[in-house]
Amino acid sequence: MLSCSSDNNYWASPEFLSFALHTMTCISLPLHILGFYCILYQTPNQMSSVKILLLNLHVCSFTLDILITFFAVPYAIFPAMAGYGLGIIDSPGLFLYLIVTVITATSTSVVLIFENIFFVLFAEDSWWKHVRKYVLTFSYIMVPIYFLPAQFYIPEQEKARKVSLECQPKLPAHRELLVLSTDFIVPAYSIIIAEGVPAVQLNILFGLNFYYLIWAKPASNLSQNTIKLQRKLTFALFIQSYAMVLLFSVPINVVVFVIKTWYHSQAINNLVFVGLSVHGTISTLIMVFIHKPYRSFVMGPVNRLFYKTPIITVRSNDSATWFSSANGSAN
Repeated sequence: MLSCSSDNNYWASPEFLSFALHTMTCISLPLHILGFYCILYQTPNQMSSVKILLLNLHVCSFTLDILITFFAVPYAIFPAMAGYGLGIIDSPGLFLYLIVTVITATSTSVVLIFENIFFVLFAEDSWWKHVRKYVLTFSYIMVPIYFLPAQFYIPEQEKARKVSLECQPKLPAHRELLVLSTDFIVPAYSIIIAEGVPAVQLNILFGLNFYYLIWAKPASNLSQNTIKLQRKLTFALFIQSYAMVLLFSVPINVVVFVIKTWYHSQAINNLVFVGLSVHGTISTLIMVFIHKPYRSFVMGPVNRLFYKTPIITVRSNDSATWFSSANGSAN
């Protein structure tokens, strides 16, 4: 029996979801532009090996944000695997597939960054160099395939809608309701595999990088300065990457809990997608402030405004030499 809460408040309304997500579009778009600029023009030579990979990750993050907050604006009716879109394009089936796929692509992009660090520093002369291209290519080929099985099990919509709308009797006449499934097994396993595989890869690669940088004897061709710089870069990328994973995991685990307990609260459903929508904004801010070159670029104008360097001038007369700073004091 479906347990329904009384959702007659603004938080549960389509109007709240539309307003919140469109507001996030206005906030996140300038930050994403700043992120693109920092990666393209402020990445130093020491980070050149991960520049393209950081750009790839940022593209995925931007794409996910714009899908959720502008094109799709998904109004989900969990615990039923159903919902409709409030965005500028009314195609809930397409956008559901794209959102899940881009989340997986984002996770895989993080894996590529840590694999690149591991390969450049520790595995260029190992057996891994002979197989890495095949493994990484396979990982990216699988990204659009993980969620395809769920697309082949979409039920007959009229019967499925009656089951799904116990707690949502009123729907906007101008929107199409999609019921993805009345059986959660196929979608659940698709999502578990799609997110589980990159999670395992990421943890293995971070563990290898951490081991070689901290405990293992450094390679003879690596200077202490190089090792120090790579440690800083690895830890910065670790914070950036795991913050992104956390921003995904909280809303997704809420959905899992709601479906497992078969509990409906439209306010919670709306807040799930508000939570997903802040992913890009927060991850971009973390990227900008966790990497010193980007932080220096962003904070440069602020530092020049509030922390002016004193200007020393020298004035001489017949009897003495006077030294004065920019604020006019004299000694």
